[in-house]
Amino acid sequence: MNEDEIKGTAKKLVGTGQEVVGKVANDEQLEGKGYLNQAVGTVQDGYGKVREKVKDLIEEAAPTAKGAIDTGRDYVRRGSAAVARTTGDNTALVLLAAGVAGAALGWFALNRKGAAKTTKGAKTKK
Repeated sequence: MNEDEIKGTAKKLVGTGQEVVGKVANDEQLEGKGYLNQAVGTVQDGYGKVREKVKDLIEEAAPTAKGAIDTGRDYVRRGSAAVARTTGDNTALVLLAAGVAGAALGWFALNRKGAAKTTKGAKTKK
């Protein structure tokens, strides 16, 4: 419980007292002041509760973020271990195959681009 919650609750109590005394004394001004103090106290108490909740959320943020980072690191470790198990002693062979496949795709893409220029040039000469 923080200062705003305490002050808000106190204002609500004072307002309730003023309302009761105003009704008994038939003093509408005091009764109205009591209603106003109750409303102000309710708002201040609510503000204090929101502040407290935000403070709790901020305190929980760091451990939650650390947990997410740790989980991500765990997934990376598991993924690396799975790749290592799958490739086994053939890591170099897998990398070589990936390189050859990449080179073949690059060569194919470049030749397609060159073929398109040649075809385009041939069409405009006609």
